[in-house]
Amino acid sequence: MTALTPARRRFDVRMSPKDLIDIGVFGALYLVVVFGINMLGFLNPAVMLAALVASIVAGGVPFMLFLTRVSHAGMVTVFAIITAGILMLTGHPLISFLISVGCALVAEVIVWVGRYRSRRLSVLAYAVYSAWYAGPMMPIFYDREAYFSGPSVQMMGADYVSQMQALLSPPVLVAFDVSTIVFGLLGGLLGLRLMRKHFEKAGLA
Repeated sequence: MTALTPARRRFDVRMSPKDLIDIGVFGALYLVVVFGINMLGFLNPAVMLAALVASIVAGGVPFMLFLTRVSHAGMVTVFAIITAGILMLTGHPLISFLISVGCALVAEVIVWVGRYRSRRLSVLAYAVYSAWYAGPMMPIFYDREAYFSGPSVQMMGADYVSQMQALLSPPVLVAFDVSTIVFGLLGGLLGLRLMRKHFEKAGLA
């Protein structure tokens, strides 16, 4: 990331057309990565869990590139509102949307503390943001029966649902929820490495 001018240190939530374009472009890239990898989850529940992990790591690339465009408060939150809103339209529960926005607000604080130029804090911001992955399966904790009887799960077939119920025990879910931050760190580091090795040379970061 380049050195910041005083204007880039402003605590301001006003969005310029360029800000909105950056949010839209990188939000779309992020969703393509997440959707593309998680499509593998249709194979079986074990692959689904592995695909979730892989998408957390791979999602660090577009998100870290997005953070090079973030210059003031509000951009990360709007990014989360748009992407989580689209995911909710595809079947994610409301709690997932709320968790996503909450994680984005914490990520906002982290990048603000780094004055929008700290690469280490950008990696941490992505790790915190990645905790939203705990949201989609959160209903399993408080309404397990309704979750597995829902149409989006039942459409996968009886065998798939049976395997999923056996796999997603409370200990596994807790371990996954905690690991989202760990894999988010790996994703942020991957994004940072690719920026240094490829995107900066190409003038994209």
